[in-house]
Amino acid sequence: MAAGRMLKESIRTSKTVNALSDFQFRLWAYLITYVDDYGRGSADPELLKGLVFPRRKGITESQIKDGLTVLANTGMITLYEVDGESYFYFPKWGEHQRIRAKWSQFPAPPKDAAASCGNPPQSAASCGNPPIEVEVEVEVEEEVEPEVEVEVEDSCAELQSTAALTLLLIDGTEYPVTQDFIDQMQECYPAVDIMQELRTMKAWCISNPKKRKTERGIKAFINNWLAKEQDKGGKKNSGGYQNRKQPQGNRGQTDNIFLQMHDEEHGNDQR
Repeated sequence: MAAGRMLKESIRTSKTVNALSDFQFRLWAYLITYVDDYGRGSADPELLKGLVFPRRKGITESQIKDGLTVLANTGMITLYEVDGESYFYFPKWGEHQRIRAKWSQFPAPPKDAAASCGNPPQSAASCGNPPIEVEVEVEVEEEVEPEVEVEVEDSCAELQSTAALTLLLIDGTEYPVTQDFIDQMQECYPAVDIMQELRTMKAWCISNPKKRKTERGIKAFINNWLAKEQDKGGKKNSGGYQNRKQPQGNRGQTDNIFLQMHDEEHGNDQR
């Protein structure tokens, strides 16, 4: 998040600032809006011409170079080089702003430069005249009240406590299946013992951890499971089992062990 930077009103009476020419003052002020969160920036006049003065066509690279030299001589900025590239920073920048970025966009100055002119954003030794203090206005993000988090946790706990049954998800959390959802499924699939099938799904999820579903896909999983049971003929809610729609000769081959036991017992009675 970019911060709105402002100058202290003391610049109106500062001897250092008022000794600058109009162009030098404009360069200094524009540089404040250009540097990164650590007060660092490129000191390449060719780059600064486009970055700092994008709408002032008459500004030359030579003017910018001379202006940087004057600002450095007065201690308002510090110039340094890294790998042949020129950079600058504002001394004592870190004393007048709250740094939010985790790292700078530009390399830190060498240790010898830090020893003589300070290593931003820490306190810097004075190089020439005292640097002008710059104050930064930073927007503060509104913090979430702890009570809100507690309410969320309480609502989740309440949902878990009112669930008729839970199913394990792929991430190890449990998905609460409420009684309202069960009642809706019972209306959609009247031939199926919904609660028993959910218990079977729970056992399946426990036994197949790699095949468990996500929170987003668990309802589709439940619906598809129940739809297949409905197509097979399902189970009556009274506790008995509804006869499957298949030839009598194939009854013994059904994949429902309870139905097989029912048929076998029924056949023994007829004998």
